[in-house]
Amino acid sequence: MITKGETVRVLHVVDSLAGSGGAEHGLVREMTRFSSSVEHHVVRLFERDELQPVLEDAGIGVTALGFAAASASRTFPLAARRLASVIRGERPDVVHTSLFIGNLVGQIAARASGVPVLSTFVLSGDLTLLKATQPGAASVKAALMRRLAAASARASRARFRALSEHAKATNCALLGVPLDRVEVIPRGVPEPIRNLMPRRVLGLPESVPLIVNVGRVAAQKGQVHLLRSFAMLARVHGDAQLVIVGRPGDAGDAVASEIARLGLSNRVTMLGYTPHARHVIAHAAVFAFSSVMEGLGTAVVEALMAGVPVVAFDIPAVREATDGGRAAVLVPVGAEEVFAHELSRALDGAMAAEAAHGARFASSRGDLDAVAHRLEALLRRVADRSAPVSLGV
Repeated sequence: MITKGETVRVLHVVDSLAGSGGAEHGLVREMTRFSSSVEHHVVRLFERDELQPVLEDAGIGVTALGFAAASASRTFPLAARRLASVIRGERPDVVHTSLFIGNLVGQIAARASGVPVLSTFVLSGDLTLLKATQPGAASVKAALMRRLAAASARASRARFRALSEHAKATNCALLGVPLDRVEVIPRGVPEPIRNLMPRRVLGLPESVPLIVNVGRVAAQKGQVHLLRSFAMLARVHGDAQLVIVGRPGDAGDAVASEIARLGLSNRVTMLGYTPHARHVIAHAAVFAFSSVMEGLGTAVVEALMAGVPVVAFDIPAVREATDGGRAAVLVPVGAEEVFAHELSRALDGAMAAEAAHGARFASSRGDLDAVAHRLEALLRRVADRSAPVSLGV
């Protein structure tokens, strides 16, 4: 039995350490807030290592397996064999996995090595939405990978952390995982920024109200809806500017075409990836979250923590993250005119009460140290081989 305070060795497995990834950022933040009685090592399956220096500066070692994300569906068995070798060398008490391929590879390798595993449900498992918003999710290959993931989850006897009740329910249904093997621990975010970087340093327009959106430019993130709403808003708020922060994704061409069609090239800043997204959010007059599917929506929590008014589409995970909608204004998915109206109200100062409530709620639910403490406790329970499979939650 692993007792409180006794050293526990955790091997974290993640697809990449991309600086633009919410799951990757969340994992790194949480690891660096664990107690000193946890020893970490991270295995990165694929390319993209922007966050690796943060871990190395904290004394956390990283092993890169050297695979390419584009070929993950073909190479995951080899990745599992290589990971099993790392596990034998590192001899962890528990393997902690994140993201779809990371979960699959980690579960296979941990089972072969006889090490308990905790996997994380990051995204929604709503199959209809996955097929509608994720490239290739409706393909035969994707269906096969989901069947493999379901078989692995059952065979490995893995236990799970879900970022929201929605992620828990939908992924359990998708993969056939019993609900009592999953604990919901939302992602933690750091305290509000004290020393804000100036707009000019961040590449932001000066002296105008900013509407900020954070998320890769992808169908899932709904930025085409947001652009149409902003075009309506721009007729009323002639000085407002829209800033979209996020790396290019599958909707890049559609977003560029919509900006041109709506004549918004002088009103929209496509900032791309920046390591300073939290500073950009803190400069916002309103945070616009147009995602149509999420497992949590960490950027919403960051905006709430900063006291920024939030207007978002009403999806289950965001409703959870905003205290049932009391900490934000939630709009029916795709209701572009309503979204524009609520953005306008926020710019006019009509959301002060929601913003104040959001800051309090996010601070209580998303406190990074408290979340790291809960996750560390869960990892210790999973590492305890004498513990029952049920998490008792």
